[in-house]
Amino acid sequence: MPFRSNLLISAFYLFAGANSFAAADLTLGQALQEAGGSSLTIQKAKSVYEENSWKKVESYAGFLPSLNASASYLTMHRYLLTDINLGSGTTSIQAIVPTSNFYLTATLPIFDGFSSTNRYLSARYFESSAQKDFDWTRFQVEREVTLQYYKALGARTLKDVAEQNLKTLEDHLQDVNLFKKAGVSTNYDVLRVEVQVSEAKSELMNSADNVEISRNKLGEILGHETEARELKGDLPFLSPELVKGLELKTVAERKDLQAAQDRLMAYGKMESGAASYLVPRINLVGQYQYYNNITDGFQDRDKYREAYQVGVNLTWNLFDGMTSIAKSKQSVEQRVQVEKVTQMALIKAKQDLEYWSRKYVYFCSVSRSRVNDVAKASESVRLAKEGRKVGARTNTDLLDAEAELFRAKAGLVNAQIGAVEALVNLELATGQSLHRFN
Repeated sequence: MPFRSNLLISAFYLFAGANSFAAADLTLGQALQEAGGSSLTIQKAKSVYEENSWKKVESYAGFLPSLNASASYLTMHRYLLTDINLGSGTTSIQAIVPTSNFYLTATLPIFDGFSSTNRYLSARYFESSAQKDFDWTRFQVEREVTLQYYKALGARTLKDVAEQNLKTLEDHLQDVNLFKKAGVSTNYDVLRVEVQVSEAKSELMNSADNVEISRNKLGEILGHETEARELKGDLPFLSPELVKGLELKTVAERKDLQAAQDRLMAYGKMESGAASYLVPRINLVGQYQYYNNITDGFQDRDKYREAYQVGVNLTWNLFDGMTSIAKSKQSVEQRVQVEKVTQMALIKAKQDLEYWSRKYVYFCSVSRSRVNDVAKASESVRLAKEGRKVGARTNTDLLDAEAELFRAKAGLVNAQIGAVEALVNLELATGQSLHRFN
């Protein structure tokens, strides 16, 4: 019984904890902070950076000595025989090969035509490029989270507007049915409101779907399968003054373009390193041997002997089946590809700057207009209600005024989301943080 009670209590707290997490609030600041640790895109970019850091460590091999150990033991053997004529006859002498042998070989690179130096510089540029790509990815994900957060917030607001619209139309439908019974309204009035109620129900269903879709999209960016937390905050009213002073030269501050420049330098150094295939390589080599060529016993310690050799090794690759030439030309073409991609990104960044600057100013202007429209439409609804009470306005007039109010509210929300989207795309085009969202 105590075990069963403890199990029930644990299940209760687990269920309560799950519900509290599901019902927890999520602010924009929390979403941005969470994205830094849970975003799969950021984690991938970080892994790429770590990979390139280890590739730079790998390039140290061109400067550091290498040390190899090996051992061999012959279990069966039949040695070579060499015939020697001693005058009185021919004698066969058996070649002496150690049955047990231990090797320790060291190699130190001295000169390779600066191929190792160029490989190290190339790896360092690749590491720098990966670091800047990582920074750009974090910047990009933060902007995506911001935009999607406000899209989800806007979708929820539009759903609230749709719910208010449906409730108002349903109230009107009840009123118009009563007026029809009293002989004040006609069948035309009833059918007109019924059509509007049907459209409002469809719009509410679509708004509810958009809320779930936008929340799940936000969860995807954050690295979650779903996102059930309640969003807290309001859509911002942005000022067109934010984009004043933005010039085309600001695109040079983008981390992704800086990363592309580093990749250009990296492929250039890689090309230089691969192009030195005709230069001879010089290495300092040394080898130590501990061997037994007297007996076949592996454990005959007193029979083992020592030998060593130290010298300089020169290797000159005269022809390797076009492998080195092909690698050199591949580096050239890779550099050309990165250069063209960088040029395309630069052209697109300039066009995006021009396009989204215009869109931002437009949506800011629309937002201000929609605020006035909402105020005017609210006053229009108030006057229509007062007029209907005294018989100066009909139910149709009030219905039209309320429809205009809901359209104005929806237009305001869409304009605010449009301004946020334009500003986020401007930040991605320039690589600058232009506004601090709360």
